[in-house]
Amino acid sequence: MPNPAVTLTFDPPGPQYAITEQCEMPAIMATANLQNVSSALLNSLQFQWSVTVVFNSANCSHARGRVTKHTPISASTSTNAFAIPFTQVRGGDLIVAVSVKVGDLTLTAQSSGLTIVGTNPSIAALQAAAPASDTFRRLTRLESGLRQFLSPSCPLFSGDNLGGVGLCQLTNPTPTDDQVWSWKANLEGGTALWKSKENTARGFAAQMRKNASFQTLVQAYNSQRAAAATAGGSSVAAPPISITLPDYTDDQLQRETLRGFNGWAAQLHEFRPRVDANGILVVTVAAGASTGTAEWEVLTVDERNAFYDAAGIAANHRGDVNYVNDVMKKDTF
Repeated sequence: MPNPAVTLTFDPPGPQYAITEQCEMPAIMATANLQNVSSALLNSLQFQWSVTVVFNSANCSHARGRVTKHTPISASTSTNAFAIPFTQVRGGDLIVAVSVKVGDLTLTAQSSGLTIVGTNPSIAALQAAAPASDTFRRLTRLESGLRQFLSPSCPLFSGDNLGGVGLCQLTNPTPTDDQVWSWKANLEGGTALWKSKENTARGFAAQMRKNASFQTLVQAYNSQRAAAATAGGSSVAAPPISITLPDYTDDQLQRETLRGFNGWAAQLHEFRPRVDANGILVVTVAAGASTGTAEWEVLTVDERNAFYDAAGIAANHRGDVNYVNDVMKKDTF
């Protein structure tokens, strides 16, 4: 009689299985097919299963050797069919193995060439899941072209080789394995990062008001004001005024948040207090008033590059110096 053996088949047959657009793992039924085994033994058999999903990124651009893994799956069944119970969204090489003891023999089989790949979201799926902010949606379009994956088998890793990945190009903190393979997890991470940067941006005006550099600008303004009064023939120097630096407008807040999302390289923000050609604070003062209001101005690309050059900051650590304008030129969705 021929020797007993076991082989594996799969439904669907593969060899490639796709994570769904809604970030659900594929439904795969593995079947252990026994050969040359007495039917009298079938009801007493136990099938031991093991499943791994491992992604090695050697063939993916800019992946920097990133490896992801599904938690190994082990199970025992009394029938020869096994619906693989995935618990994490992961792509990569899928290996399914089975062993079954028949009498004194242990029969084994293992899959070969099976893979799990990703699926990019549609515009409709993104519209349903993304925050309503048009600025955030433009940012996502700029960062990734609304893609989680460069190709079905390769997540979209950032071209700056800093480890960013996915829809929102999450970089720091290091993206999780979920954020590598699930565009929804990536979007959630991007949304949380946006809110964090927005909170920081919202507090920047108050922080700047207390900053020694702003206080120095206020003192210089009042000194010039006093000097201008006496130079104009007044025998009494103009008294110093209290100067307010306003909170950001909604538009300024969005732009500052964008700058923060891309990284405040060297802590250089989107705005600074406006000064004139002589470096004196620009202040609006109503006639007879004892208070004035300063203004914000945008740092130019040339000013940013000059600062980074002087600080010795490498080009791949500056981000896009024109990032805010580049984002705002994009279409929302």
